[in-house]
Amino acid sequence: MIRINSLLQFGQQILASTLLTYHVLIWVVDEPRLKLALSFILYGLFLLWQPLWSKEAKIDKRPVAFIAVFFVVITFYFPNESLVFFGLILSGLIGSRLLGRSSFRSFDLLALLIIILEMVVGLVPDTFRQIELPALFSEYMQTIILVPILLFYFAPNPDERKQQRSQVDLMHGLLAATLIFIVLLGGIVINLLYGVDYIDGLLLTVFVVSTLTIGISWFWNPGVGYSGIGVLWNRYAMTIGGPFETWINTLTTLIEEPYLSPTEYLEAACDHLVENDWLNAIEWNFKSQKIQTGDRIGTRLEHLLADDLTVVLYFKSNPGAALEQHTILLIRMAYQFYLAKLNQEKVRAQEHFATIHHTGARLTHDIKNILQSIKASLGILDRDSDTTESEALLQANLNQIGTRLESTLHKLKAPALNTQIVLVDCKNWIERISKQHRSNKMLQFHSDIENNINLPVDLFDSVIENLLNNALKKPSASQIDVRLMSSENIVVLSVCDNGDAIEAEIEEHLFTQPISSGSGMGIGLYQSAIMALAFNYELELSQNESGRVCFNLYQQLTD
Repeated sequence: MIRINSLLQFGQQILASTLLTYHVLIWVVDEPRLKLALSFILYGLFLLWQPLWSKEAKIDKRPVAFIAVFFVVITFYFPNESLVFFGLILSGLIGSRLLGRSSFRSFDLLALLIIILEMVVGLVPDTFRQIELPALFSEYMQTIILVPILLFYFAPNPDERKQQRSQVDLMHGLLAATLIFIVLLGGIVINLLYGVDYIDGLLLTVFVVSTLTIGISWFWNPGVGYSGIGVLWNRYAMTIGGPFETWINTLTTLIEEPYLSPTEYLEAACDHLVENDWLNAIEWNFKSQKIQTGDRIGTRLEHLLADDLTVVLYFKSNPGAALEQHTILLIRMAYQFYLAKLNQEKVRAQEHFATIHHTGARLTHDIKNILQSIKASLGILDRDSDTTESEALLQANLNQIGTRLESTLHKLKAPALNTQIVLVDCKNWIERISKQHRSNKMLQFHSDIENNINLPVDLFDSVIENLLNNALKKPSASQIDVRLMSSENIVVLSVCDNGDAIEAEIEEHLFTQPISSGSGMGIGLYQSAIMALAFNYELELSQNESGRVCFNLYQQLTD
């Protein structure tokens, strides 16, 4: 037994069999019962070929039974009229896909021409006895029409692996069927009312319809500097406020709600979509969870959105190809917004962890500076000098270490900005720093202070400790110069060493992001640059040459 599905791949041959049966009914068969039996075969072939609905889908039997009874009654009592009606339907379906199947357009045009000739030469004169054709004209046309029908059996079939479900353009189909009906009706009316020969009346009607069609097409898009009917139609057709536009507006509104999680966002969006008349329920089957909205009853459609996601739609009735595609498009849009919501959460988490990282790195940098101060204090105890002076200097260092430890612990407890800024004048600050590091023979301190302004202690201590630590770690550096200059226009803290130049890759990202370097320059300089901006200062690498590497912390007082 041959399965029906194996025959559906031969669409062109099924259409050829439909045209051959249609030809036999018009030209060969006259006995009413045999004509009725062949009409059932004709309708069966049409059902196998038709592109309106999928052949594998289940069909509601009640409306199909009503349509079948209607066609049986029409075919039995009005056989010729039913064939004309069938020809108009078939020509409309073929004309509806002329613009969509460019590779098979020539075969569709040939089928359309065969149907028109069958109705013009065979059906209309047989239905209206007043119409007379030349004696041999009908016999010649019968043979002429039969030849392309037989050649149609050799037409190629589209590859099912590359062919999607055939879509029918309703407007083009109605236009094709209407034009053919007008041509047939015009030939009949001109012949019966005015006594003009039937063929001449058909040609006159074709001429009038063609002229009107060309004129309308010109008025639709004149292309001479002003808009045509097409623009007016677009204004009418492209309305705003339908269910699709409303739901898309809902998607964009919900995505702006920060308190909604991705799952809650998807549930809220689908709740709005299910409110439409054609949809009962939506079910999202993720790999680890399931989201369901509405009542799962009605026509079921399953769509695979991703490898681990399947969406099941429940329609109130058979949606048809257009509504099905539109709903799937809306579901895909909702899924893309859902992914955007997930990305928002990931970005927010990354920002949170980045904040924690920068805070921890800043505190680590503070503790490292405190450790450097402790080492400097230990160096004071090791050197041979005046005991009283060493004790006083050690006491000052220990007081500073205690203050900085207290500040670091306060940041750990409550990491909010400290609005209290500790200030000290330039002379006291450079004097204190030079005393702390005077045990290190590599360091040379200089000052050129014309305007003894106040400096933010936290900023200058952090920057000088970081720059000195980086310079001391350079094996190639043997001398480090620290200079503080303050005038009416500018205050500058400069730290220069005679070591190797900083690599170009490190220099490019020195103050813009944390970097990894063998010399230790990284998060410290990055944090120092951020801190300098907070105090309205700027930190820069002013000179980078082998034997001369200088960093400047400065502020233009005139600005």
